[in-house]
Amino acid sequence: MFVVIEMKEKIISKVKKVMIPIFLSVICGSICGNVVYNIYADKANYELSNSKVYLVQVGAYSSIDNMKVNTMASNYVYYEDDGMYKAIIGITKDYDNVERIKSLYNGDTIVNEYYLSDKNISDELGKLDDELKEESDDDKARVIIDDMLNIYKENEGVKLVKVNEK
Repeated sequence: MFVVIEMKEKIISKVKKVMIPIFLSVICGSICGNVVYNIYADKANYELSNSKVYLVQVGAYSSIDNMKVNTMASNYVYYEDDGMYKAIIGITKDYDNVERIKSLYNGDTIVNEYYLSDKNISDELGKLDDELKEESDDDKARVIIDDMLNIYKENEGVKLVKVNEK
């Protein structure tokens, strides 16, 4: 009988030696994982919510020459997507300014929504968006829109990730 009790105590002692470290490592791992996740989740949510931009497109052309001939706007940027050259007459972070840009440039437009990878450009566009909202003179508004396009033009390495098409 004494041997059975002694065996039980040894088994319980071995189980405690194995289970306590496993239990502690699971708790520590879950705490560390939660902390790391929260750091990156907050950063990702902030970047995604603050980096959305709207591109006002006036056309898609099969060649760069067609785009240059058919684009009536004096100042625009373009990019190539799926073999088509797309002319952009406005870039803004504020969707209310999209309607303002459309009204200043007559013609058919398409609005594409993107995420912008550069925080500095995003901040500069935000400031110009505020100026555009307050500006009532159409000529001065066009200058502000041109400044927005120039910010994008000056930074060639900017990455845009398409969200959807409106």
